Amino acid sequence: MDDSIQSRLLKKGFSLLSRRAYSRGEIRTKLLKFADEKTVETAIRRLEQLKLLNDDDYAYNFSLSRIGREGWGPEKIKDALIRRQVPASAISIALDRIRTEVGNDYGLAVYLNKYCGKKGLPEDSKSIRNLITHLRRRGYHSDHIYGALKHILP
Repeated sequence: MDDSIQSRLLKKGFSLLSRRAYSRGEIRTKLLKFADEKTVETAIRRLEQLKLLNDDDYAYNFSLSRIGREGWGPEKIKDALIRRQVPASAISIALDRIRTEVGNDYGLAVYLNKYCGKKGLPEDSKSIRNLITHLRRRGYHSDHIYGALKHILP
């Protein structure tokens, strides 16, 4: 293994991670453009040793920001993290941790208050169906949706 290639890979990894957080799989894909798999794995292990790369932290922070900022539900978060090559175990740990912190509805009540505060409460069955469809697209489970709607609708 050439030390200059290794140092260039680490610099590239530092550069990428200085802009935003990445999962291990994303960094691996990006670095494989510059070197072979063995060299890339060595660089990734070094980034992990330096605590610059951690899939558990990445999954947690990604999930928490999407729930708070964009009102995503657990299913949409899970799909997004899978696309970002985060391991299933890290996704599960992150979602369990968030459920403990935010609540069993994954922040659905907060999102509903914000959403209905802008648009108003649904008044007829069609607007209720549209709201349910909207919430399903955001990644919320039906039981969470119906439970939250029971509290806000007369």
